[in-house]
Amino acid sequence: MDAGAGLVYGALMPDAEARVTVVEPESERYRADLVFLHGLWAGSWVWRAAAAGFAHRGWRCVLIDASGAAASSSLAAAFERALRELPERDAKPVVVGHDAGALIALDLAARGEVRGAVAIAPLLEGLRPLLTRGRRTMLRLRRWGAEPPPPREHPYFAGLSEAAGAELHAALAPEPVARLREVERLTEPAAPAVPALLVAQQGDAVATTLLVEICARGIEADFQRGAGGHWPMLGERVDDWVTVIHRWLIKRVGHGLLLLRGDEDLRDE
Repeated sequence: MDAGAGLVYGALMPDAEARVTVVEPESERYRADLVFLHGLWAGSWVWRAAAAGFAHRGWRCVLIDASGAAASSSLAAAFERALRELPERDAKPVVVGHDAGALIALDLAARGEVRGAVAIAPLLEGLRPLLTRGRRTMLRLRRWGAEPPPPREHPYFAGLSEAAGAELHAALAPEPVARLREVERLTEPAAPAVPALLVAQQGDAVATTLLVEICARGIEADFQRGAGGHWPMLGERVDDWVTVIHRWLIKRVGHGLLLLRGDEDLRDE
């Protein structure tokens, strides 16, 4: 997927647990980085189009990739270790997480480890909407190995075009059992200590809008509902989606982050 003109991708501190890619902004505006956390079976590549949109709006975007069967320990620990090793900036980063990464983003927000958090389609029901009861039972008995993603016909892929859904399914990789089990321990997020936004999509049967909205109210976080399915960052109108998230960031997290003071920094676009 092409990142777009003016953006620079560069791998930083590759190790056994996480790889970090930086998308430089076309014209940097903010003192904090946007850090993107992927979900189960996926990698940081799911964020490339969205990161290009945020970089166009002035954000320095950091994509953390903790995928791969070799990284079979905690997904949250891999993300946090990569966060700690990022170059220090004037402000703590803002995290944007999807799926299991959304649960981790909310956990970071509850502990005040970040300046703000956006949780996209958080897996608040754990693995129940993703795996059959039999597969979930087997996971509780296993300690090693990896589990393949849901089949192509699963509602996990709803909302994408046939071509995009097939491409996504082919790109997903088996997830270490330890990480699947970890998700079940993150399904009851605590109240965030910083501004937090939970985002649901109307066509998402895995992270339903009702449950996400109830959770947002319960922890006193903000809530937004959008169109599409579980993978809004891979949809055809990703720039429209980025605009909505960007507006929330500016209104709820952006105070004190502007590097410039001109009127152009007060606009959403």
